[in-house]
Amino acid sequence: MSSTMPSEVAARRAAEEALGWRDMTLSRFTTGLCFYVYDVVSPQGRAVIRMGTAEQAGILADGVALSKRLRPLGVPLPELLSDGTEAQLPFVVLERLDGTDLNHVIAGLSRAQQTAIAHDIAAAQQAVARLGNANRYGYAAAPDRAVHTTWSDVLGASIDRAERRIRANGLFDPALPDLLTQKLEQRRASFDQIAATPFLHDTTVKNVIISEHGTLSGICDVDDLCFGDPRYPIGLTRTALLTKSLPTHYTDAWLGQSGHADDGSVQFYTALFLLDFMAEHGTAFNGNMAPSRTEDRAALERHFHDALRSMA
Repeated sequence: MSSTMPSEVAARRAAEEALGWRDMTLSRFTTGLCFYVYDVVSPQGRAVIRMGTAEQAGILADGVALSKRLRPLGVPLPELLSDGTEAQLPFVVLERLDGTDLNHVIAGLSRAQQTAIAHDIAAAQQAVARLGNANRYGYAAAPDRAVHTTWSDVLGASIDRAERRIRANGLFDPALPDLLTQKLEQRRASFDQIAATPFLHDTTVKNVIISEHGTLSGICDVDDLCFGDPRYPIGLTRTALLTKSLPTHYTDAWLGQSGHADDGSVQFYTALFLLDFMAEHGTAFNGNMAPSRTEDRAALERHFHDALRSMA
């Protein structure tokens, strides 16, 4: 592998220099879409190293800056152990949170445990909201860097991106995005009344780490925020649960605890993310790729149409 690309060898060397640990075992997490992320285990302790290319240094640096702002607010992010964002292959070394992604354990959690975790995530999102905004919308590490002027523009851009990918991949009906665009036009006025609230956009069934006791250990992989409707990640999480044929009690509890209205917006976001899942289906990201199966594609389309009908 090129020396300009992350690798286990490069990650090991960085971890040794940053931590002074020896006799380390590294194993790469298979779910990373952007960075090369390794679980680091040694007799001295355990950590996580996230490594990227030189072009990704700014993203990692944004994550460091955000962590320094969010952790004092009570957002349960891992402690930063080493900042290597200025290295040739930029990296950060982080505390290894106890446990595993919610994805791996949610099916075995009781409703009470799911509710408690949902309440903790809602509290974390409410803490993030205190950062304030600059009346700009979309994904950014700081409010003045968000590029959209309305929340509906963010949603429309997401539909457009999904449509391009669906047409390129040829796995789904390219007319599906038009169905959601019609729903967007019907709701545009109400979406444009939504304030540009900052929130963590990827606290789904991944990046939410659950301890062996079924409690929240913390949230990982925060490099930027989204500014808009805090119900957005609830829709994404609901989508993830549906595609795994899991009950949606967790997202119902999250919505209830958040204090936001259940006015059909979560159903819209669910349909939007189902469209996004279709657009990414069978696509390789950073060397990690899931197979495309006929039954999975059929399930995505079925859930999408169910979400559309629920908004009628």
